Amino acid sequence: MIKAHKIRLNPTPEQEIYFRKAAGTKRFVYNQALALWKWGKSVGIEDFGPAEIKRQINTFKEEQFPWMYDVAKDVFEGAIQDLGAALSNYFEYKAGKRKGAKVGFPKFKTKKNKKQSFRLNNDKFSVENHRIRIPHLGPEGAPVNMAETLRFEGKIMGAVVSKVADWWFVSIMVDVEKPEPKQFAVATVGVDVGIKTLAKLSDESAFENQKPLRKGLSLLKKLNRSLARRIKGSNRWWKAKSKLGRFHFKVANKRSDAHHKASNAIAKNYAFIGLEDLHVKGMAKNRKLSLSISEVGLGEFIRQIEYKPDWFGGETVRVGRFYASSRTCNDCGYINKELTLSDRTWTCQGCGTIHDRDWNAAKNIEQEALRLACA
Repeated sequence: MIKAHKIRLNPTPEQEIYFRKAAGTKRFVYNQALALWKWGKSVGIEDFGPAEIKRQINTFKEEQFPWMYDVAKDVFEGAIQDLGAALSNYFEYKAGKRKGAKVGFPKFKTKKNKKQSFRLNNDKFSVENHRIRIPHLGPEGAPVNMAETLRFEGKIMGAVVSKVADWWFVSIMVDVEKPEPKQFAVATVGVDVGIKTLAKLSDESAFENQKPLRKGLSLLKKLNRSLARRIKGSNRWWKAKSKLGRFHFKVANKRSDAHHKASNAIAKNYAFIGLEDLHVKGMAKNRKLSLSISEVGLGEFIRQIEYKPDWFGGETVRVGRFYASSRTCNDCGYINKELTLSDRTWTCQGCGTIHDRDWNAAKNIEQEALRLACA
């Protein structure tokens, strides 16, 4: 089982120059490879895949682009692999073999991309305590300071160095042993995710939606105004842009922290988890709710609840998105067709039970997931 640990780096000015150079080299090679692929297809060359593209670039890179050798060869190889994966994903989606969100044709990368990154293979770097050694940083790869030690034990499979806002990070992939199935405190549970509350469970426990973006909207408006009033490309414009990027990064971290804490608690304590299959992109098209839906990050939270139970020997079952979990009375089965989104509680006309909308939905999701699992 492969896990990744993302750690903040504290590079020296010289090391940061190397990181920028490596990210720029990766971007250049990716664009060159994509241009070559398009040319090969236009002239009708068969089997013009990543391996052939790599061979073609190797024939002229020493003469035309000698600066590529200033960074680790993993950067060059990683760019070709990324293009190969992007093309494969596109053609699989086009052929109907890939499910999920629409996958478009690969585009050329620019310096304006929010995230700059490059790959390192496991044989080209080493990790020791708070240090990571990367090739071409000094005679033997001068160590770069890490904010914390590597959390996982096992075989290191590779790493990705990336820049987010003003900070550099390394995400280290480690092949760890799958833990033995644990004894769970509760056998089954249903999870109803939402906007007002991040998640309500069928045992009537809940996780708060902290709304980090809403709390900082006034600061966000101020930072956007400051950026708009600067001359684009000036020193003050770059400073304002940096402050705005830091703000968004901190908001994303707060949201991610809430997601991981809630999903870990659910995965650790429940053996069987029923989860509603929501069309989050469709929900976000509602103009009145789009900000709230995007802020809570329902898609990512659902993804975490779905994969984390496998770490502890649990199981997750998704309930169809058209199942009337909120409208159905959990006691008698009566369906309230007049229920609106603003109704947080409702009284069943069949048996007279007063329901909390979300907890009733969580109980119904649990029962439906059990039915689907046993079918």
